[in-house]
Parts: sequence; structure tokens; C-alpha cells
Amino acid sequence: MAIEPGQALPAALEAARSRLFGEDDEVFFVPVRHHSPACAFALRGLLREVKPAAVLIEGPDDLAALLPLLQHEKTRAPVAWLCQTTRQVPAEDPETEEKTRTESRTSFFPFCDYSPEWIAVREGAALGAQLGLIDLPWSDKAWHRNNEEEGEARDAARSLMEERYFAHSRYLNALTAQLGCVDHQELWDRLFELRSTAALGDWRAFFSDVFSWCAMARLDYEPEVLEAELSLPRERHMAGHIRRWRNEVKGPIVVVTGGFHTPELVAQWQKAKPSKAPAATRDGAADAWLIRYSFERLDALNGYASGMPSPGYYQQVWERLEAGEDDPFTAVTLHSLTRFARQTRAQDQVDAVSTALVQAAAAQAMRLAALRGNAGPGRQDLLDAIRSCFIKGAIDEGTRGFTADLRNFLSGTRIGDVPPSAGSPPLIEDARRLARAAGVRLDDSTARVARLDLYRKPSHRERSRFFHAMAYLDAGLGTWLAGPDFLGNSRLHILFEEWRAAWSPLVEARLIELAADGASVEAVCMAKLRKEEVALADQGRGRSASAAVALLLRACLVGLQSRLPQLLSMLSTHLDEDAALGSVVDCGHRLVTLWRAREPLGVQQHPQLRSLLERVWPAALFLLPDLGPSPEEGEAGAVKQLLSLRELGRLLASLGEEFGDSDGDGGHAIDLDLLRAQLERFATGAAVAPAVAGAASALLFLDGHWDDHALETVVRQRFGAGAQPREAVRFLNGVMAAAPELLLRLPALLEGLDGLVRGWDAEAFVAHLPDLRQAFTRLKPQETSDLAGRVAGLHGLGEAEGESLYQVHYETTEHDLHEGAQLQLALAECLRRDGLAAWLAAPAAATNTESAS
Repeated sequence: MAIEPGQALPAALEAARSRLFGEDDEVFFVPVRHHSPACAFALRGLLREVKPAAVLIEGPDDLAALLPLLQHEKTRAPVAWLCQTTRQVPAEDPETEEKTRTESRTSFFPFCDYSPEWIAVREGAALGAQLGLIDLPWSDKAWHRNNEEEGEARDAARSLMEERYFAHSRYLNALTAQLGCVDHQELWDRLFELRSTAALGDWRAFFSDVFSWCAMARLDYEPEVLEAELSLPRERHMAGHIRRWRNEVKGPIVVVTGGFHTPELVAQWQKAKPSKAPAATRDGAADAWLIRYSFERLDALNGYASGMPSPGYYQQVWERLEAGEDDPFTAVTLHSLTRFARQTRAQDQVDAVSTALVQAAAAQAMRLAALRGNAGPGRQDLLDAIRSCFIKGAIDEGTRGFTADLRNFLSGTRIGDVPPSAGSPPLIEDARRLARAAGVRLDDSTARVARLDLYRKPSHRERSRFFHAMAYLDAGLGTWLAGPDFLGNSRLHILFEEWRAAWSPLVEARLIELAADGASVEAVCMAKLRKEEVALADQGRGRSASAAVALLLRACLVGLQSRLPQLLSMLSTHLDEDAALGSVVDCGHRLVTLWRAREPLGVQQHPQLRSLLERVWPAALFLLPDLGPSPEEGEAGAVKQLLSLRELGRLLASLGEEFGDSDGDGGHAIDLDLLRAQLERFATGAAVAPAVAGAASALLFLDGHWDDHALETVVRQRFGAGAQPREAVRFLNGVMAAAPELLLRLPALLEGLDGLVRGWDAEAFVAHLPDLRQAFTRLKPQETSDLAGRVAGLHGLGEAEGESLYQVHYETTEHDLHEGAQLQLALAECLRRDGLAAWLAAPAAATNTESAS
């Protein structure tokens, strides 16, 4: 049942509100909004006045063992309880051998200085009250179907303090519109956060109003919905705990829960059956820890459903409230404007804020607050003043960076701390130690860029290995920005590596998930690497030299040099057994990379690496003959492998000179003549795939083994009389893949191709046109222009005319050209049908040749 703004609460809710602070039963219900400074301040006043015997808090009752940690003198907010649990579920793929898979759940219960729950624990303990958690156990809630709503990842971390109801309340949305607020966040601020310090001191009036706010939001939800999404079961559980505590404890009891649940708790707790006290340990209970948390994760603008936006801003408000300032809001506004302006100037921003603009924004914020009837300028007043005074021009044009900076500034970068007794797994402590050594701040969630000199500074190499290790574990610590890509075998000429890294609670959450695999980052990386070794065999890649060397490179990147002897031995075995040329050649290239980067990768002391480099060339040559009879669909891959092998030979030859220099005997040079002999067999063999023969012929010419006459002889055989058009085009593709410039450098090749195309009829031309165009795409634009001129010359046209033909056809797409050729064929058929075949006497071959180029 939804009601409109201005209407009174229904009778049942009005009656519940009158029983919030029970005079007879001494049970005080405190409806709060999580992470609200106003609620926290009013609650502290209530606790100090009531002096309760017990404080009951909405929190999973199986986490009670963590309550003392919140009271520890070394615990500094923001912190969070992190809860994790796993279960075995049926495998999704019925074909797999594994019948079950592991599914996990992770959730956070965050606290900051101004969280009412934090105040309840700390202030309650200081007053000598017993503390209790009364919500459903986390282990019971973890697998509720509501956690698997459409669009939510199964393993996503979620909050245990969701307040999505307020954002979807029709009553609150109508009230937001009526008061001219931007959203329900500003509405909350105007009605509650912006009350004066004196008004917050009247905690009875304040919490009565909070109750009304939450009760109105609850009216939009039917009982069936609340039952299905677990609100009612949770409230029955909490009511049972309240009943038990009332039976067992003498004196006032304060119950601190989300305001959405308060109406039901007030109505039902006296009727509830007392719950049993939760056992000290529970079978199957979730693992839980107190971890450090960050303002970034607390920010509602970053997706935290229960958070207040801009927690850094509200932290300032809270600190001013605690200090007893009469006008905390004006003080925070002036301080925020000044600090933000100073930040824009320190960063030398184009839109840096001057002192005059700060003064104008301060005056604007205070005028807006007065206009809106606020006790002082609030967060929305501050934002509106900044947008009005600091941003010149349209807000949505060119201000994304400014807006992001402002949002991050108000969000804050604080990270909390926990005492050593919090029981973090050793893995987290090791990661923290390594992070500090790598220059990552553990008390600040701001991402910073680290630029590492890999070749000259050993300490930078250690930092790089830590960053790579954390990325390998998918810990979310940092993002690789630039530098040599040793795994991808690219950008190897770059000497510096750059990472953007920041510590966050999610890093610790991920490490906790991995804690079972080892007590250190190195141990967990080692465990993952061993799993990948086993997986190679399971995936049918147990003999893949390429996959094995990739593991070897990964081990070097993440700092597992102690594992190198075993990995090198595994690679040696794989190299002996691998029957795939592409895999062996790729292995060779990666080994060359490993050798040349042996200092930053830490493999200087492994002579076995040199032995592998010497063995990879004969292993590849042994498999090379298999490329000859490649099927047509595999020709492109075969040519690519052949070219890669030739490049590997050149690289190994240069390394052979290094080996010779180091030994003084030159006895380890690569014998490239073995490759030449096989290339000649490919170029002249009858059973060799045409593309492979073309690529081999081009390579022999490029490497100086063949002269013009030898290459022309093969070309005339491929394009001369009796040549099969399909095979000739495939041969051309092989040549062009290896050395596209030969089409311009070798007249016999162009003349042979021209003669071949002129001999085609229209149907043959259309059939082979796509392959011809693919071959010509390897030419540069200027080379294509030169080719057009030469083709024109072969047909009696001047070079300028040829270039003009090229210009005419340059913008024509392959699809357009193909469609045009098909239309030409259809037209010819129509002319023949109508007895006009003589009209087709014009030499079409010349046109075909020009179109192809």
C-alpha cells in the first residue's frame, strides 16, 4: 500500500512508532541508515543517556567472535568483516568428467567512524554493555537465491547491508520530486544529515522521524516479496534473539538495526519464540575475518548499495560533529573548497581553481543552503556551487576529468587498519610486506603509476615480479600499462615497464580466497603454476613445447626462478616429443626472447637454457618436411610457419655468434644450409602445396641462394602454358606472403601473372578475383600505384593513364568489384541469348587485368 507525501502513517505503523522507546519493557529500537553521521551521532547520545545493559546489532550472529576486534585499540576504520564460504554443486557441463564444481560466495560488512553499528560496538563496550549480533547467520544467507539475481555474477562480492529499498520507494521518490531534490540521497541529507547539532541531541525526535521515513518506504513491498527476498525470515530471526536477550538480561536493551526492519521488529518481538544462543563454533560456518576497508569501496557512487555517497566528505562532517562545532557544515564546505582548489593547482590543471572562485563558490553554497532551508550547506549545496562557479561552459562538454577528480576528492582515499590479532591469513601479511617493498601504499586506495627500469635496477625487477605475480593471481592490485611483453613476444625493445597499482580491500578478499594454496605469494603462484602443468596433459597439450615455454616465461615473470630447473627439464622433454612444427618454432622464438632478456627475467645461471636453444633448430628442421603436402585450407598457416622458421634461423645464427664469442671456438653456429636444402625441395617439388612452393622460392631469392634466372624459371613453370589457374594464384599468394616487393622487382613474375589472367574467361576471373585481391593487399599504397602503372604499360597505356585507372578503382570495395563482375557475366549471358554475342568481341582480358590490380 503506497501513500502520498503529506499523508499520516497508517495506524499500525503509528502504534509501532509509539513503542520505539518502550518505557515498560526497556527495549529501545533504533532505526538507522547504515553509514549515516547523523544516525551515529544521535545513537551515541542515546547510549550515553540510556546506559544499556545490552546492545543488539543487526549482524550475522555467527560472526560474534569478531566483535572484540572492532573494540581493539589498533583497529582504525574503515574496516569490514569479510565472509566467505564455498560449496560443491553439480557441474554445469554434463559431458565433463568432473561431476561437481566449487561455487563460492563473498560478502562484506563494512564499518567506518560514523557507522551506527561501529558506534554501537565501541560506545556500548565502553559503557559496559553486553554486545550481541542478531541477524541470520552468514552461512545461512550466503546461498539464498536473492544473491543470484539476473545480471549478478555468482562469485561477486556483495554487501551484507543493502538498502536498495529506499531508492525504489514510490513514496520517497514522490517526496524527492515535491521538495526539488536530485535523488533520495539529497532528500535524506536535507531531512536528517543537515539537522543542527542541537537537533541531533534530541534523539527521540530524530529516530522517530527516521522510523517514519523507513516505514513509508516499506509500504511499497508486499509480504510475498519480503518473504522471498529474505527480509521477513531475517526479522523473525532477529525478533527471536531480542526476545531471548530480554528474558536473560536485566536493564535497558538497545536494538540497532536498519530502519527498514524496525517496524516489523517492534510489532513482532514480544510474540516471537526466544532463539537459542548461537554456539561459539558452528559446523559449516563461513570463514570470516576483520579486514581493512577503503572509502572508495564505501562510496555509494561506486556501486555500494548501502553506502552514503562521498564518504570522505561525511568523514569531515563526523569529525566536526565530534569536535562539538556549532556549524560543522559551513566549516566542511569551506575546508573542502579550499583543499580541492589547492589540489587543482598542485596538479597544474588547465582548469585550476583560483582563490576568487573559491570565495564565490563558498558564498553560492551558503546562499543555496539558506534558499533550501538547510541548517548549513550540505553535500548537494557544495556540488551545485562547484558546478556553478568552477566549471565554465556546458557541464557535459570537456569536464569529464574535472568531474572525476571532484568525485574522487569527495570520496576520499582512506584505508583502515586492523590489529595483528585479527587473524589475517599469512598470505595477506606476505603480500602486504611485498607491496610495501614495491612502493604500494597500504593506507591509501589512490592508484599510482610505477615506472620500472628492468635492465639496470635489480630492485625494480623485484617490484616487477611482485606486480606480475599479483596479476597472475588475479588479485586486482595493478594494471600493466606499457613495457616489453615477454609472454606475447612483442615490444621487446622497450626498456621500461609501467604499472598502475593500488591496494584495496578486494585485493585482500582475493588473497583470502587463495590462502588455502599457500602462505606466501610465491607459494600460491607455485601452486597455480603446478596446476597449469598438470592441465597441459589434461588438455592434450602434454607434449607442447610452446605451452611449456610459456609456463617457463610466466615463472620468470612472477619470480619463481627456483622452479626453473624443473621447468627447463619439462621443456626439454616436450621439445623431444612435440610433433607440431608451429609449436616448436614458437618455442624457439620464446627461448630467444628468454635468452636476450635473461638478466631482467633472472635466468643467467641456467646453462640448460643454452642447450635448449641449440636443440630447437634441428628439432624444427626435422619437422619441416611435413609442411610440403599441406592441404589448401592449411596453406596460409604453413607459409606463416615457414616464414617464422626462417626468422628463427636468423635469430639463432646471431646468437650462435654470441656463443662462439663467449667460448672462443665458434662451435655452436646454426647451420642455415640445412634450411636452404629443404627450401629448394619445396620450391621445385611436384607434391608441394603451391603456396609453400611460392614462399620457398621467394625466400631462396631473398637470401641470395637463387638469382633472377633461377626464380624466373620457376615462375614461368607456374604461370606458363598448361598452368592451372588455381595453383598459380596459390603460388602467387605464397610469394606475396614472403616478399610482396618481388611482383615489382621481377618482370617475369608480373608478365607471367598478366599472361595468366589474360587467358581467363569471365567466369574464371570472377572465381579467382578474391584470391588475387588478397595477394595484392600485402602491397603498400605506393606499390599498388606503381603496379597499376606497370600493368597499364603492358597493355599499351601510358604510366599516367595507369595511375589514373588506379585512382578510379582505389576506393572500390572488394564486394562492389565482385558484384560488378557478376553483373558483367549476367549481361554477357543476356547478349548471347538475344543473338548479340558479337558485341562481346571487345578484349575483356585487358579490363580484367586492370580491375584486378
